[in-house]
Amino acid sequence: LGAVLRGLAQVWPLLVLILAVIGSIIKGLATPTEAAALGVGLATVISFLWGDLTLTKLREAVFHATLLFAAIGFVVIGATILAQSVSILGVPHQILNAVGDSGLDRYTILLLVVLVYLVLGCFFDGLSLMIMTLPVVFPLLVGLGYDPIWIGVMITILIEIGQVTPPVGLNLSVLASLTNNEVSLGRVARATVPYWIIHLLAIGVLTVFPAIALFLPDLLF
Repeated sequence: LGAVLRGLAQVWPLLVLILAVIGSIIKGLATPTEAAALGVGLATVISFLWGDLTLTKLREAVFHATLLFAAIGFVVIGATILAQSVSILGVPHQILNAVGDSGLDRYTILLLVVLVYLVLGCFFDGLSLMIMTLPVVFPLLVGLGYDPIWIGVMITILIEIGQVTPPVGLNLSVLASLTNNEVSLGRVARATVPYWIIHLLAIGVLTVFPAIALFLPDLLF
């Protein structure tokens, strides 16, 4: 018990950070985006007070984050233009008609959607992939009778798989950079294979038992 209390005393700032972010969302005090900004601010303060963060390190972090955001920003701009074009041209409606005429059952179409996300996740970051695909995929799956919240959970998992899939997987680059590049990107990618498999199993479980994904939203809302 003493060891547990000492451990809690060392990590209590992190507990405060987690509770502040999640609690502000659950209580309706902040949107997820605002809660994320709150988390960044609290993490910065905690790192200054209890960590080894300095102004020099903060400046370097901001510089590298700006470069990364700029690179992603151009991709997001292109994805946004594509999404708007797809919507204006009525592509989602055309796809729904084509799917209805194809005779494929809803689970086969879901499998095709999963495969498309797995392939695109190799080449696009999460935000770009979401902006580019949702105008087509979301109305398609809703039209097949899938719950909108369930669709959101499934697509989130698929996008997270893309975040740990080379060559673009941003989370892989983050993990490699945390080791000062002492661990290669390939080694990090191999280490994430078990988590990749777990995510795929989660998709299968949620497909068979969709109530798992809907339990908490139904409880809260």
